[in-house]
Amino acid sequence: MHPDSFPKCRAVGLSRLFGWVLAGSLAFGGGAPWARGAEGAQSGGAAEAGAGGLSATANHHIRIPRSQFDREFMLSASVIPQVVSPTSRGLSGKIVRFEKFADGVDLYESNAGWVVTDVLPARRLLTTFPIVGEDGDSVVIDFNAGMRRVFQEEWYARGDGFDPASGSRAMEIPLSRVFEVQTQGASLVIRQSAQVRDRQSDPNREERYEIRYFLTPYAAGTVKQKENVAASARYVRFFQTHSLLEKETGRSASKIALFDLKKPLVFHYSAGTPPEFEQAVRDGVLYWNRAFGKEVIRVEKAPEGVSAPDARYNLVQWVPWEDAGAAYADLLIDPRSGAALLGQAHVPSAFAFLGKARARTLLRSLRGAMESKSDKPDSPPKGEKPDPAPGPASRGEAGFLAPSRMCEVSLVELARVYGPGLEALLASDGLEEKAVLSVAQDFVRNIVAHEVGHVLGLRHNFAGSLSATLSRRELQEWFKAYVVNPDVELYADRFATSSVMDYNDLRASVFNGAKIRRSKEMLPYDRAAIRWGYLDDEEVVAKRTLFATDEDTRVFGDVRVFDYGPDPVVGAYVAMAERLATLPNSVIESFIFARAPRDARDLRPLEAVNLDPRVKAGEVLADWAAMLNWFRAGARSLRVEREFPYSGELNRREVLQAHWKALNQQLEKLGGVDRAVFSFLPMDWKLDLKAPAKEVEALERVDAEKLSERLAKLLESKEYSTFVGLDEKTYSFSKEEKDLILERGRRYFGELEKALVKGAVQILEKLPRDLGVQATDSVGEDDAVARLERRLLDFAREIILRRNEEERRRGRVDRAQVEVVDFKYDLETRLAAARALADSAGSFKGWSVDAKGELHRMLKEAVDASLNIQNFREFQDSQLSRPLRDWYLNQQNILSLLPPKRPAGGGASASTGGGGSGPGAR
Repeated sequence: MHPDSFPKCRAVGLSRLFGWVLAGSLAFGGGAPWARGAEGAQSGGAAEAGAGGLSATANHHIRIPRSQFDREFMLSASVIPQVVSPTSRGLSGKIVRFEKFADGVDLYESNAGWVVTDVLPARRLLTTFPIVGEDGDSVVIDFNAGMRRVFQEEWYARGDGFDPASGSRAMEIPLSRVFEVQTQGASLVIRQSAQVRDRQSDPNREERYEIRYFLTPYAAGTVKQKENVAASARYVRFFQTHSLLEKETGRSASKIALFDLKKPLVFHYSAGTPPEFEQAVRDGVLYWNRAFGKEVIRVEKAPEGVSAPDARYNLVQWVPWEDAGAAYADLLIDPRSGAALLGQAHVPSAFAFLGKARARTLLRSLRGAMESKSDKPDSPPKGEKPDPAPGPASRGEAGFLAPSRMCEVSLVELARVYGPGLEALLASDGLEEKAVLSVAQDFVRNIVAHEVGHVLGLRHNFAGSLSATLSRRELQEWFKAYVVNPDVELYADRFATSSVMDYNDLRASVFNGAKIRRSKEMLPYDRAAIRWGYLDDEEVVAKRTLFATDEDTRVFGDVRVFDYGPDPVVGAYVAMAERLATLPNSVIESFIFARAPRDARDLRPLEAVNLDPRVKAGEVLADWAAMLNWFRAGARSLRVEREFPYSGELNRREVLQAHWKALNQQLEKLGGVDRAVFSFLPMDWKLDLKAPAKEVEALERVDAEKLSERLAKLLESKEYSTFVGLDEKTYSFSKEEKDLILERGRRYFGELEKALVKGAVQILEKLPRDLGVQATDSVGEDDAVARLERRLLDFAREIILRRNEEERRRGRVDRAQVEVVDFKYDLETRLAAARALADSAGSFKGWSVDAKGELHRMLKEAVDASLNIQNFREFQDSQLSRPLRDWYLNQQNILSLLPPKRPAGGGASASTGGGGSGPGAR
């Protein structure tokens, strides 16, 4: 996943600790500070050598030449957590000056941009440093004693308006020490170990960080200054500075982040990058030269011992961390001009799997994230936004000091996206180790290109998949061919997304990486966006290129991370099919993890393997709920609405009609409502299953018996009769072990059927479906909503009334012994089915009144017949023994949700019974 956003770019969840420097992305990418390349050329303007004369003294104090007082400096900072993986996050930069007083040296932030006039004096004091020595030429200060707080501000702005409180929130540093001061290029780099405390969120909690400061003489520089403006914001956006005020007018202005291309732009990749991935990293960086049409960017290997952040280098930092969830990028910028000063991308080794064993390890890690998910897996998704990122402890960060990254997604989201792709890879016939390596290398190419795109200033474009010219089925065909031959020419003229700044699943990411490796072409949005920002080319606007970024994921239903294709309903349907296709493989993989772990100390008996059907049901139903969401009038499609010059109350009806048309076209492509919505459910019912379009593979009904048969065949197949474990040794299952796997699989598939039905009816219980009525201003007789609701009635009837002859309740009715055949589905599922027929969710009030009345009659007759109630003149539930009374009252709960039909003429309805008195004599 792009591990980007941490994976970093799947970005979501920007966090709280941003400070004096620029900061992070969720993708893999890197950059350099005020210094560019090994020579330390400045990106913000010429400066005196040796950080303007600032230098270190004994005890890590700082000497300031008297000539430098009242001169402007750029102060940037990165915060580095001192636990798990100490990778940096940038904070918001500040332009500052030193001013000497008798008892100390004050540090003031520049007034420029904060006040609208110089006529009225202003002084923005940041801190005061104690003077520890001075002579005629210079003053020595204790930097550590003055820096006792960290300002909470990320390096880039998410809004366009001026915020007077911006940069004013800070956290305490109760204990700290400056342990190193050195000159790197034109910057003085100060490294401070610190305990950090947030007085608001948890005043008793202290976290350990390194705060790394960069002090550089400030000069205006020659970088072009440009803004994200309304005329182009629909089609392209760059990262931007926090808004500042223009003099006199008070206009709020924010500059986009751009490198000064008049100077060499060099990226270095860390010396620890595995040789197998060096070329992939280089290719990912150099991909962006295609937008400029010439060599603007160079890439070199960094010297041994250099790690990010380093003021001399833009770095792609390889992080040896095999359980990491993502990669991310970090950027430092000039808050006044937007000039990019330093960038780095942190690329963890997790997705750089060198063979099948490592791929299995990664799959196990992703599955673990799903299995530890706190939300009920069978509950409906919480809207379009991806699940929140895991708690800070899982990444070794304090919640209050968790700087934002450009791209961030949770491990749960990554598991949903990459799990099916890895399972499909490991299930490929005749899979060779070299093919797995090719997958990893092309994946890394895509990730590095994504992260370097962030460093160059680009924001995510989650609408990239809406412009795909490669269907999902074609992508599957390509991947199967690719595993055999990574140089396959199939679909070479297509693309899976218009931008590497999108979040794509494993196969689409590998497809992108293969295109980067094998062709000289560039994805259309990437080229147009870079040329808009750096070369003022308006092609991206003129062609009305589809674009959407992080904020849009909360607005548009087809702007989702890791989705695929221009048709969101079709995409969700295909995603469901892919998740279900490898179910038997995933069962076997779970036992391989136990039988042959990477470390022998993690060995588990196969009897202890716990398969949770709710996890897989939750993944499938999340896609199903996303599909059903399009029946809501409130669902918004970026692809549809971009066909209009605006979308608002004045054209709401026209927009809704366009949404309704798009929904019906997609349902037709899938073969109709029955095929699209209900065909996967493990129900024995008759559906109208039309064939889907040729580019869509039909989704088959989940059938526990057939899945068990496939599991048995796979265990005897070439791929699993012998297999390579996570420790890269060869194993095979004994007959006894295979029997155990088959027995556990049968139970798992059977429980999965129940979990899918329960989760589906719980989703339908709360599903509004008012798009058709609002688009056409009428209730349709046989439109998509009418067909959906008719089938929903069948679904509810099946759940509420279906009996299970193998499950029986025994007890007494009065003095007679009675045996009652129980219902197939549990009470919670049946209650949800009854609630799904409520007026509130339907297309109009009373849509299900007749069906509810008929269901009431049928259920009541079944209950009465089971207990022989019709033979009682007076019936009280107290006449039932405890097991039967519990069963009887449960049925009354369901009946209470299903009002009986009213007699002709509108008279009062008959009593439903329950609560102590029953239906009376017959």
